[in-house]
Amino acid sequence: MKKLVLAVAAIGLAIPAAPAFADNHEEPSLAELDWYRVNLIKWKPGKGERAHEIIEMFQKVDEALGHSGVIDLHMATGEWDSIVALPMRQGIAAMGWSENPEGKKWEAEFIRQAGGEDKAKALWEEFDSLIARQQRHIGHIDRD
Repeated sequence: MKKLVLAVAAIGLAIPAAPAFADNHEEPSLAELDWYRVNLIKWKPGKGERAHEIIEMFQKVDEALGHSGVIDLHMATGEWDSIVALPMRQGIAAMGWSENPEGKKWEAEFIRQAGGEDKAKALWEEFDSLIARQQRHIGHIDRD
C-alpha cells in the first residue's frame, strides 16, 4: 500500500510539468532571471513608523547611486508587517562573492549621508532593534 501511495504521489508531482515538456519549454538560465533578496519583517509593536523613516533614508542612498527597483510592501493581512524585495543587481552570482563591490559603494554613501561612520552604525543598530522577527529568502522574476 505504501508503494502505491508513493507512486501516485510521484505521478501527481509530474503532471504540472507535462505541458512544459510538451511544448519544448526550456527553463531560463540563472543569468536570464532577475534575482531579489526578500525580507519578511515583523516590527516590534509601535515601531513600524520609525522603521519606515529609516527605510526612507536607505532609499535616498539608492537614489544617490542611481539604483531603483526596491519593492516595499506594507502588509494589510498575514503575519508580516513588511515584505521588502531588494534587487540583486549582479545576479545570483553575487551570492558567492566574499565582498560585493556594490555593497561597499552603498555602505560608503550611507555613511556619508548619515554624517559619519558612528552615526551610520547607530542607525543600523536602531533599525535592527525595531525588528521583532524576520525571515530572509532569495527569489527571482522571469524576464519574459
